[in-house]
Amino acid sequence: MKLVSRPEYLFALFGNLTKLEGVGRRTTTHLTKIRISKPIDFLYSMPIGMKRRKLVKVVNDENLNDNIIIKVIVRKHIFKRFRFPSVIEVTDTVSKFNLVFFNAKREWLVANFPINKDLVISGKLERFNNVFQIIHPEYIQGSNQTMAIPTEETLYSLTRGVSQKLFFRSVQKVLKMIPKEVNDIEWIKSNRISSNGWKGYKESLERVHNPQSDDDFSLNSPFRLRLAYDDLFSHQVCLALARKKVRDSSKNRKPILGQLSQKLVKKLPFELTKAQVRCIGEVKTDLSNPPPMFRLLQGDVGSGKTLVAFVSMLFITENEGQCALMAPTDLLAQQHHRNLTKLIKDIGVKTAILTGKIKPKVREQRLEEIRTGSVQIIIGTHALFQKDVQFKNLQLAVIDEQHRFGVKQRFDLIKKGDLIDILVMTATPIPRTLQLSNYGDLDVSIIDQKPLNRKKINTAVISESKTEPLLKRLRLACERGEQAYWVCPLIEEAENSELVALEKRFKTLRKFCPNLNVKILHGKMPEEEKNDIMQSFLNGMIDILLATTVIEVGIDVPNASIMIIEGAERFGLAQLHQLRGRVGRGDLHSSCTLVYSNHLSKAGKERLEILRNNSDGFHIAEEDLKMRGGGDPLGFQQSGIPKFRLADLGCHSDILSWAQEDARALIHRNPSLKDAEGYNIRLLLFLMGREESLSLIRSS
Repeated sequence: MKLVSRPEYLFALFGNLTKLEGVGRRTTTHLTKIRISKPIDFLYSMPIGMKRRKLVKVVNDENLNDNIIIKVIVRKHIFKRFRFPSVIEVTDTVSKFNLVFFNAKREWLVANFPINKDLVISGKLERFNNVFQIIHPEYIQGSNQTMAIPTEETLYSLTRGVSQKLFFRSVQKVLKMIPKEVNDIEWIKSNRISSNGWKGYKESLERVHNPQSDDDFSLNSPFRLRLAYDDLFSHQVCLALARKKVRDSSKNRKPILGQLSQKLVKKLPFELTKAQVRCIGEVKTDLSNPPPMFRLLQGDVGSGKTLVAFVSMLFITENEGQCALMAPTDLLAQQHHRNLTKLIKDIGVKTAILTGKIKPKVREQRLEEIRTGSVQIIIGTHALFQKDVQFKNLQLAVIDEQHRFGVKQRFDLIKKGDLIDILVMTATPIPRTLQLSNYGDLDVSIIDQKPLNRKKINTAVISESKTEPLLKRLRLACERGEQAYWVCPLIEEAENSELVALEKRFKTLRKFCPNLNVKILHGKMPEEEKNDIMQSFLNGMIDILLATTVIEVGIDVPNASIMIIEGAERFGLAQLHQLRGRVGRGDLHSSCTLVYSNHLSKAGKERLEILRNNSDGFHIAEEDLKMRGGGDPLGFQQSGIPKFRLADLGCHSDILSWAQEDARALIHRNPSLKDAEGYNIRLLLFLMGREESLSLIRSS
């Protein structure tokens, strides 16, 4: 029994959102902002709390500030006047009170609140000018309607344009769309289910979205744990399939003599660290064995990963193979090309750069050089892997800082050559839990040492009330010729936000530093403009670069010695550590100042103290994962940390270990996912949106 394409009984769950009652085109646009693009996505959006409503007969002080459900009679319309809301006066069995509406259309109010009409409404009871009121009732229905207003309703993290009422109703509708065929199938081993007291897939979703208590949707409830397993297990099956496809392949290898790499190492003005030597050895072993290399090179900022990658590429070029190094930005690609060209001068290896900014005539020439093999090492951006780029003999692809470089993209790369070797580099320190989740199909090399000449970065933590002395010190340092980064988390002022936006900070910097050149850089700028600004900063033409986290992955600016991060408590620790690593890359003594808001919580202060007292990125990342637990509501998504819909890596590390163990055992005994067991696993992959991995199975 095979399941090759999505079965017809799942079509409704993966259909158009507009087929759901109350969901129109405008609403679907808002829903995409919270990762809802098809009906089943509603089920994978986990509740964050519960709203409880009281059934009452009359309004009184006892129910003030409660969410109530009450039967009323409409008595009067008071329509909106200048700067005033519209009011519908109603009565219960004893007294009158108001329903208040801002910006509601008169026609809608007349149609929904006819005089003397009996209605059942719900909302939060408040008092204004000694009169009870409900502002914008959540539910308004005729007293004879059969559908009851729920006394308990789960709450979700939503976006503007999507109401809790609409979302809750949509979830309930989609739950009813889960077909019987799904409910009759189980893909988890029976002993795993029985030992943990788990229920079925559908029952777990129903209980999480309709909890009988707050415990039912907590991260550690048996219902959430079962769903977390489904999420992680399906992902680990994808990684296990990818890993097997690589391990089952075999390359004809030539011996690596290492003559070119030895020439490069001899030219270095410093000695490689023991960690670099170890990682180079691990790569060399991979490149000497029949299976293609599939390795993650992980190292803290400034640990020398790029040099390890350069040496690895020379192992390939000495045996007449081509290498491609892909960087996330044009500027970083240019930096890699400049550094490598300088290092391998007179070694006899030709390099080229290929980015989206190259002029058409030059591009045509580069493409011809790549096609004929006259260049051995090609450095660039995603432009390297466009359809018109043809390599003569691509053997190694090095991917720099590509945190979202998933299974599918890895195999798209393989099509550019014959069983090419892949080396993925990341500067984000990744705890073991995250390694398993995002890179479970890769072997891992860790550079856990920094070069001896790497200077320590002094880190300080200060309140935003002390920014004036900080500005004075900044001005003096820049007047001495140093350069600085100032990082803000927002581009423009948000309503009720205590964060200082870029524009506001720009005016302050211009006031305190009138003779310095200050420029703004953020992610919404055109790519060419961002590159021009970074190039000017590198050339020393800009004194202070006021930026968002777009600089987290950037070029080396040796003269940049000052990093100031505003609203530091709103960033993840690993991200703060990455930003701190932007300075200290030259001979100057460097500093990083973390500026926090005046209302910093105790937990927030502890997090910043961890960063101030530690320079080991791996330790920081582990502590960050522990402290975030179920997720820091103020913390930004951190680079290198994959998002799961139903699992939380801070709480579900045990589940992840089980998922990996079970997935690898499954693919070992049933690599083609055959028979009933395979059918069940394939169904899981379809339900979790991971069916593309089925293309990795040779005999489907």
